[in-house]
Amino acid sequence: MKHLLELENKLSNMTTDEIYNYAKENYPEEPNMWMGKKKLVVRRIVNYERNKMNSEENTE
Repeated sequence: MKHLLELENKLSNMTTDEIYNYAKENYPEEPNMWMGKKKLVVRRIVNYERNKMNSEENTE
């Protein structure tokens, strides 16, 4: 959970261009990740990471 809060803070402190580039570079398999307003992009990334963490916990 701490990881998600740190990620959200990091993303919120980025400029719009920085966050769009971050999303394109780190989530190329998710083409819609960087589309929309900055707040939506931050929320999508955090939700994606949360879902990824949850699926990893469920497989263990």
